[in-house]
Amino acid sequence: MKNTMLVLVLCFAMAGCATPLAVTSDYDTAADFAALKKFDWMPATGNAAGNELLVKKIKNTVDVQLQAKGRTMSADNPDFLVAMDLSGQSTYGGSTAVGMSVGIPVGRAGTVNVGGGKSKPREKKEGTLVLGFLDPKTKSLLWKSTATAELKGSASAEEQQQKINEVVAAMLANFPPGKSGK
Repeated sequence: MKNTMLVLVLCFAMAGCATPLAVTSDYDTAADFAALKKFDWMPATGNAAGNELLVKKIKNTVDVQLQAKGRTMSADNPDFLVAMDLSGQSTYGGSTAVGMSVGIPVGRAGTVNVGGGKSKPREKKEGTLVLGFLDPKTKSLLWKSTATAELKGSASAEEQQQKINEVVAAMLANFPPGKSGK
């Protein structure tokens, strides 16, 4: 569990070191996004509940960016609820090789080469953040965005926050969708 959370922290903390961020979004085409002005958060569950600092950083960033889009945080009668899900995984692909070869001279013009090598699969760590906007009465999904990135290295708290800002901005770039929300 701790490794999974470390993967998630690093995923959203890597400024300039990770592979390109993959962001997808989808929404209920029947929803009236222009009417969604007030929001509140659903309680953190699963992996999101396991890392209080990361959740706090993501929530604060989402709050600021939704407010910049004309939405306000309101626990009283919100128009939509925000849910967050975090996950991480290790994948294996490609390989790295380690080898050695020695040339031994034989006679005037020849050599004998003796060598060997091994390859091992390359492990990649990926983290995923999912934001879902739900109807507060029915709990049905209105809008969803998913961001996935490969992890590499480590980062300071400031670099982590910068990457979280970039990830959330990319996710919320498609909210509100279509003509009804703009």
